[in-house]
Amino acid sequence: MPGSVPDNVGSAAQKPTVNSGGSTEKVRVFTSRWGRLFYGDDAKFSGALSFNSGLKDQWVSIPTGQDSASQKNEINQRLLLSLQYSPFSYWFANVTFRMPLRDINKYSADFRYSFGYDDWHPNTFSLVYGNYGDNRFFPTSNNRRTYPEQGSWTGAYKFSLPKELEKYLLLQKGDALTCQVGYTWVPRYYSLADNDRKINKSILLGGCGYSFVQHWFFRFSAFYYPDSRQQQPWDSDYTYSFGYSGYTPGSFSIQYTNYSGTRYPWRSNANALFREGTISLIYYIPF
Repeated sequence: MPGSVPDNVGSAAQKPTVNSGGSTEKVRVFTSRWGRLFYGDDAKFSGALSFNSGLKDQWVSIPTGQDSASQKNEINQRLLLSLQYSPFSYWFANVTFRMPLRDINKYSADFRYSFGYDDWHPNTFSLVYGNYGDNRFFPTSNNRRTYPEQGSWTGAYKFSLPKELEKYLLLQKGDALTCQVGYTWVPRYYSLADNDRKINKSILLGGCGYSFVQHWFFRFSAFYYPDSRQQQPWDSDYTYSFGYSGYTPGSFSIQYTNYSGTRYPWRSNANALFREGTISLIYYIPF
């Protein structure tokens, strides 16, 4: 749905390590937090090939023609190809192509895209546009291929916790804990209650990611909607993910993510079903 959280597609936009396998890499030294704005990773192109699978049957709408679709109750499985171009530093443009493993036809494939500036280091700002809605190569009648105005703009600030606090939270040497706070604005979004398009959706966000010796990780994010009427059934109160990632080209990642419209336990429509999440196996393509 427009404005929803993307599936994890193994984007190579974030790399929490600068070396692997004992190899030596050239590392720039910056004297200010703004030094990386136009200097960062040397890699121009990156990509990932992913297999995503749900953990339970769910009703899936499958376009079968320009004006037709079928409904099936099955485990939703997809292949995803994510390609990213970084002209310099941590500026990037990313496109992800998605194809279901069943009922394949030209109408069932779709794509998602994003661009902006996103530095994974602490004490940095990011600004990212992402469109994770209904973008089709072959749209059905009366629909466009994509709706740029229904994408989301997110500004965020990443930071480390104070050393005095961090020493009580880190389990072992080599672990890392990075948090962020931010704001998301969606110019136009679909309201289920009104069955219509609305404007100016606002979301406040915060979260932290914990890395165990660089590769094992757990991430948690929470969201707040200043106007509660703007939160749709697919908009989560919180999301979480965990798994293992090699990050470097030629390596693999396996992870679980849950972006399923979770609700806090104290809400009347509380849900936090583990089987609503997705398992992903990701291969980082060595260009």
